[in-house]
Amino acid sequence: MCDLNMTDGQRGFISSIPYIGIVATSFPWGYLVDTRGRKRVVIYASLLAGVFGMTAAFMPNLISFAACKFVTSLCIACPAAVPYTFIGEILPAKYRDVVLSITNALQISGSALVPLLAWGILPLDFRIDFGLYFFRPWRLLAIIYSSVFILAAVLLTFGPESPKYLVSQGKLDEALKVLQTMYAGNKRKAPEDYPIKRLDAPQFEKQKTGFLTSLKVQSLPLLKPPYLKWFALNGFLLFGIFAVLNGLYMWVPDVLNRVLTGDGEGMTACDVIFDRLNQTIAEDAECVDTIENITFVISSVANVSCAVIAVAVSSTVKIIGKKRLLISVYLLIGTFCVLINFITQDMLFAVLLSSFPIMGLAIGPVNAYAVEFFPTNLRGMAVSLTMMLGRTGSIIGTNVAGLLLNAVCELTFYLFGGLLILCGVLSFLLPGAQKTPTNQKQLPLEDMTRL
Repeated sequence: MCDLNMTDGQRGFISSIPYIGIVATSFPWGYLVDTRGRKRVVIYASLLAGVFGMTAAFMPNLISFAACKFVTSLCIACPAAVPYTFIGEILPAKYRDVVLSITNALQISGSALVPLLAWGILPLDFRIDFGLYFFRPWRLLAIIYSSVFILAAVLLTFGPESPKYLVSQGKLDEALKVLQTMYAGNKRKAPEDYPIKRLDAPQFEKQKTGFLTSLKVQSLPLLKPPYLKWFALNGFLLFGIFAVLNGLYMWVPDVLNRVLTGDGEGMTACDVIFDRLNQTIAEDAECVDTIENITFVISSVANVSCAVIAVAVSSTVKIIGKKRLLISVYLLIGTFCVLINFITQDMLFAVLLSSFPIMGLAIGPVNAYAVEFFPTNLRGMAVSLTMMLGRTGSIIGTNVAGLLLNAVCELTFYLFGGLLILCGVLSFLLPGAQKTPTNQKQLPLEDMTRL
């Protein structure tokens, strides 16, 4: 903020850049994933995201920094959405809900590293003169965050392609090799011991079509019955998740820092924020880019606690059911968000505000529904586009929260809390565990052995 001379409005815009890129590129990434393969596309996209993310850390001014972040964001849509499709297709249906929920928990666990790494790096006091600017700790932190993309890409090179995707493309021999590898790993036997020696599927001719025609074939079915209603519902549910998880939550460290360092005895969080804002305007204070240790402590403890809760809840999703889990998470966090306007105790406020990462528990169930709703040949596009709709919530949430917190603070929490409660009510429209939403004529992975 201080090194790049950013205003609060610019901070909100910079924070929303990743989600702008995701919204802009979800469509083409979905097309590439459904036509070029899950594994290869995710690897390339992750490598590019990591390289450009690291490059941004060396940029001297706001414009060049924002430009590199924007290029990075164009690559993020793929690794942000496709793994849910990838994992869902590799697993048999009976394990899918549990493992996708555990994937969510791992994602939340990853977010727990964000404040921990920041706590270890940001307080460091070094300034390396690079000529046009000083290389300070926040730049090192940006490099470390981006390196995770490169690490993920390297690890994924050792993973298999989705056998369902291979079958949908008529690559039966390749699909059989993947199944043999999975069998060998699970059973501790040689791949040649796999009892199925050949996969047969209905023959079809692959017609050569133009790029625009291919895009039309991959996307238009999602906007027609019977898929349209599920596409719209999934998109709105993800919108609510990301509006809070990546939108409002982006401002949590700043809000915590202001409230916990202010003299707010007997005052609500919004009263403290308003009071601190008036003091800053009156004093015309210079830019302060330090964060109090208590903010790091609370953020780290909260994220780690949410990760533990997520792992515990995810392991029981088969018992709870993904529909009940969705409804519970939406209504619980939505209620917490509204209650923030009435809390006058700093620690209780911090607990409620820091509980937002639990919203990540809802991403897996929503995408698990997508795996059920849409056939293999449309699934990558469907998940990418519904995640695109969800990420618009990140863009809108980040900018709306940045504008409202200083202007009409109470409205901020009523608005986001109400959105989550509405999503909780709409979740009742989702089918139960025993119901099939569409008449899909496809066989699950475990039934490939019968083809």
